[in-house]
Amino acid sequence: MSTSDLYAIPRNIASAADCHFYHEMDIPGFGPTHGAHWDLRGNEDAYIGNVDVSGKRVLEIGPASGYMSFYLESRGAEVVSVELSPELDWDVVPDAHLDFGEFARSRVAGMEGLRNGYWFAHERLQSKARVYYGSAYELPAELGHFDVATVCAVLLHMRDPLRAVENCARLADTVIVTDLHHPDVPDDSPVMKWLSTPDAPSLDTWWKFSPQLFVRFGEVLGFTSNVVTFHEQKLTLEPPRPAAMFTVVSSGRAH
Repeated sequence: MSTSDLYAIPRNIASAADCHFYHEMDIPGFGPTHGAHWDLRGNEDAYIGNVDVSGKRVLEIGPASGYMSFYLESRGAEVVSVELSPELDWDVVPDAHLDFGEFARSRVAGMEGLRNGYWFAHERLQSKARVYYGSAYELPAELGHFDVATVCAVLLHMRDPLRAVENCARLADTVIVTDLHHPDVPDDSPVMKWLSTPDAPSLDTWWKFSPQLFVRFGEVLGFTSNVVTFHEQKLTLEPPRPAAMFTVVSSGRAH
């Protein structure tokens, strides 16, 4: 794959009506977005484990409408965003009791809205971030070397989350994993717990994680430092509320 074929051509998205914004953000010439799922503003550094990204090349898995890509860029990073290709299917939990077909159709439309939101903000922020449309399970070597890879609040939606982390570790010196912190999952054991129940089935979320799962997997991958921090982020869905999260920063791998 040549470099010219690797990255997406930026889209010109004229109207915010064609967009879905997953994170609240302030867009020049448009103003603040509304109706997003999350508001990370003011607490972004905790979200990435307080890692300094200035002058670093950063790979972001799952940018959605791009808020953290653009934040990382504003902190001096060169950013490559990896988003699921339109040709690939979302990792849907195959629950026979739910309407898979309707979910798949709504997910296709939702993902297109997120991609549009990314490019709408990208143009108005005059961003230089580049986008690779593909799969976190198969990151091509042509993407090159990264100082940092971030995998924030996306692994719970993936059938094989450890495979995605391993792929990031293949390209990056430091891997940052952020996810929801569940009180029913022990902090001191490496646990990946099934989320869906008969009473509360889910098609788009597979797992609950303990932070120690990623500490231990970081050790497996050869990282000598695996640091856990805890923080809260603002979930803006009704009713708005704080959401407990953890971040694991894996670094210091011997070469």
